[in-house]
Amino acid sequence: MIAILLPKSDSNALAQEQKQSLGELKIEGHYIYELVLCRKDGHIETFTTPNEALNEILKLPIGKYRLQEVRLRGGYSHSSRTSLYNKSNWVTVTEGKPVVFKVGAPLKQTVKVERQGAILMFNYELTGMGGETYTWAGSRSKRPTFRIFKGDKEVATGEFEFG
Repeated sequence: MIAILLPKSDSNALAQEQKQSLGELKIEGHYIYELVLCRKDGHIETFTTPNEALNEILKLPIGKYRLQEVRLRGGYSHSSRTSLYNKSNWVTVTEGKPVVFKVGAPLKQTVKVERQGAILMFNYELTGMGGETYTWAGSRSKRPTFRIFKGDKEVATGEFEFG
């Protein structure tokens, strides 16, 4: 006869994990390849879809979550530097009713132009459904170009610098 004894704390943790209630998080966004959520207790939940974009209802242990990172098809990503204690960035997953979580596409492109003397400063921003800002992690071998028109007449053209 062989007896295996587990410490009491391990068996309690295993029992609690098996009994943990699940809730649903409905993703309302498109082209999501990888989604990383951080629970209030610091536990990380990662969801990836190797073939299709993530757009479904996710089953999660109930609790409060915030977006830590999201990667979209095409090389765009967002990484949150938000504090665990910032109350405005949390979503609460409960039993019984799915909570809607907006992230990903459609994306909104915004260019803000600011004049500094004879120089025009262009600031580009790519924003997702939930207000998250994306950067592109692709190749930077070719600089993006721009053209400025006054009516139908092109008045300037050039290349952006990265950074």
